[in-house]
This record gives sequence, C-alpha cells and structure tokens, in this order.
Amino acid sequence: MHTRFIAVAVIAAATLAACGGGTGGTMTPYTIPSAGPTSAPGAQGNAPVQDTVAGAAVFVNPANHHTLYFVDGDTPPGTACNGGCLSEWPPQTPAAGAKAQGNLVIITRTDGTQQWSFNGHALYEFAGDNGPDQSNGVYGPWHMARPSSM
Repeated sequence: MHTRFIAVAVIAAATLAACGGGTGGTMTPYTIPSAGPTSAPGAQGNAPVQDTVAGAAVFVNPANHHTLYFVDGDTPPGTACNGGCLSEWPPQTPAAGAKAQGNLVIITRTDGTQQWSFNGHALYEFAGDNGPDQSNGVYGPWHMARPSSM
C-alpha cells in the first residue's frame, strides 16, 4: 500500500510539472461548436457515459470504462491540454460520426483534432488508470468529470 502511494505521488509530481503551468506542456484555447443536431443515445459512438466510480457519478470512456477527468481553469471558452501534457492526459476523442448530445459536445482542438467536452470542460483520461473504475488522476488541478458538479 505504501509503495502504491509513493508511485502515485511520483506520477502526480511529474504530471503537475508537465501540465500545471511549469516548463512542460501548454494550455491553449479551443473552440466550442454551436449546438448541432443530436442523435439517438445508441448512436453516440464512443460518447462518454455516466457510471459510478469511487462512490460518485462520473463520466467514463465506454470502450474501456476508464474514468474521465477535467482540469481547473478549463472553462468556456476554455483551454485544452497540449504538448507533453497529452502523454499523461490523453483526450477523449469522438468516434467518426459521433454527434453532440445536450451539454456533451465535440470541440475542435487547436491542432485540428476533436475531443469530447461537457459544459465547456474538455474531457481526458489519465495514463495512470490501468483498468476500469480507477480514479488515480484526482490530484492538483485535475478532477473526476462529475456531471452534477461541472
């Protein structure tokens, strides 16, 4: 148990250095598209879904059931993790043909790729979550994406 805590602390320190405004990755603006037509829930491709992780309702990636996160300061019009930050925090990217649904929208990142967003917060996985229903990415400015608190 103590060894796992140390490992998580080391990963946290490295990630904060890369994503926390230090000398590593950068945060750059993204655009939120206007609301377009929505499709039936079953046709959402890999749209994030709600489930319970660590006793809370959170968004997860439906393909691997990994918890999704957002970062403080990532509010409308928003900024998205770029550069070295992406190795620890890969964006939740939409499948081809996926459509927005309510406050769950697809944003276009500055590099031209797309990413899921909820209420103006870009959604990311954490590289330190190695299996379903883990929440190892909760530290510093990173939080589980809880639909009720975003």
